[in-house]
Amino acid sequence: MASDILHIKDGYFFEIPRILWKSNNEKAKDFPTWFVRMDSDYQSWEADTIVSGLSEIGVNSLDLSGLKKTWEDWQHLGPKSAGWPLDAYLEKEAATAITNAATWATKNAPKATDQYQAYIASNGSPYIDWFIQLQKSPEKSVKWNELKAKVNSDSFLQSYFSEAPNRDWSKEKINQYNRTLDGKILVPQPFGTLRNAYETESGFCLSRYMIIEMVVAVLALTLFGWLAKKVATGQAPKGKVWNALEGLVGWVRSDVVVPAMGEHDAKKFMPLLWTFFFFILGCNLMGMLPWVGSPTAAFGTTLALSGIVFVLGLYLGVKAFGPVGFLKNICPELGLPWYLVWIVPMIWIIEFASLFIKHAVLALRLLLNMGAGHLVLLGILGIGISVPAAMMSTPAWSVAALIAVVGSAVLSVLELFVAFLQACLFTFLAAMFIGSSMHHH
Repeated sequence: MASDILHIKDGYFFEIPRILWKSNNEKAKDFPTWFVRMDSDYQSWEADTIVSGLSEIGVNSLDLSGLKKTWEDWQHLGPKSAGWPLDAYLEKEAATAITNAATWATKNAPKATDQYQAYIASNGSPYIDWFIQLQKSPEKSVKWNELKAKVNSDSFLQSYFSEAPNRDWSKEKINQYNRTLDGKILVPQPFGTLRNAYETESGFCLSRYMIIEMVVAVLALTLFGWLAKKVATGQAPKGKVWNALEGLVGWVRSDVVVPAMGEHDAKKFMPLLWTFFFFILGCNLMGMLPWVGSPTAAFGTTLALSGIVFVLGLYLGVKAFGPVGFLKNICPELGLPWYLVWIVPMIWIIEFASLFIKHAVLALRLLLNMGAGHLVLLGILGIGISVPAAMMSTPAWSVAALIAVVGSAVLSVLELFVAFLQACLFTFLAAMFIGSSMHHH
C-alpha cells in the first residue's frame, strides 16, 4: 500500500521505502540543483548578491538596509513562503501591493487614471514602493531583469561551489539532506527546471503521474493494437487474453455506452469512450500497486478528462443546432401553459449553470472516490501498525492489529471493484453528456 501523499498530491519523484533507496551525496554540488537553491546558506549568499546589485542599479541604501532581514522573517511565516529566494519575494510582494491598490481603487476611486497613485495618496506608500518604482522605470527594469537572470543562471550556481564562503557544507547538514532524499527517486527533467519536489520553476517538467499515465497509454496501445490485428484476421477469438479483451470491449459497448446514448451514436463514439474506460481503469489499478499511486486521484487528471467531455459536447451541440439553437436546447421543452411561461427563464439559468456543474462533478466524483478509498485503507491499517500502537504491546493491540490487517486486505479487494466501477461510471456519464448535447431534450 502506497503512502497517502502519493494518492492526493502529484510530485516529481517516486517514493519507496527509505531502506531500498539511499541518498549518498558527499558534497553540496552532488545534490540536485533545485535542492541547492533552496538551501538557506545558498539563498543568503544569493541575497547578498541581489542587494549589492540593487545598490548598483541606484536603489536608496535606506530601502536596502533591512531588506534581507525582512525577507528572512517572511520566509518563516509559513510553508507557503518557505524557500522563496529574495528576487521571487520582491516580485511577489510588489504584485500583491499593486493588486491591493487596484482593489481599493475600484471601490474608493473608480475614476482614477492611476489606481496605484490614488491608493498612495490616501493610504501612504507600501514598504515595497521602491521596488514598484524600479519596475516602472524602463532603464532600471532592464537592469533588474539582467540581475535576476544572473542569479538564476547555472553559471551563478556553479560559482557558489567555488567562490562562496559557505560552500563547504558541514557533515551534519549533508547527512540531514541525504536523509531527506532517502526513498525519493527523482524524475529526470530534460525539458525544464524545478523549484522544489512539487513545483516547477520553468519549462516543461515531467511529474510522477505523467509518467504513470504514459505507461498506461502505452500498455493500452500495445494491447489493443495487438487485438486489432487479431480481429482483422477474421478468425474466432482464441486464447484467454483475446477473449478477455474482446469480451470487455463488447461489455463496455452493450452495457455502458449503448444504454447511455443509443445504438446509432454508440457506433460513432465508441473508440473515444472505450479509450476513456481503459485509460481510467489502468490509472485506477496503478493505485493498487505499492509505491506507485493513482493519477485519477489528482484533480488535474480528472479535470482534463472531464474537460474533454465538456468541449466535445459543446462542439457537437453547436454543430447540430447552431450557437443560438444550442443555447435554446439547454432548457427542456416543458409544455407549460402561457401563464407559467415566466418559469422558463429561471429553469434555463439553472440548466445553463448545471452544464458546467455536472462536468465539474464528473471530475470530482472520480477524484474523491479514488483518493478517499486509499486514505480509508491507510487509516484502517494505521490503527494496527502505527508506532504508538505497537509500543503498547498488549493483547488488545494484537487483536486490533489482526483486525486492521484483515480488514485492509478485504477492503483492498473492494478497491479493485471500485476501480472498475468508477471507470464504468465515468464512461457512462460521458456518453450520456455527449449524447444529450446532440439531441433535443
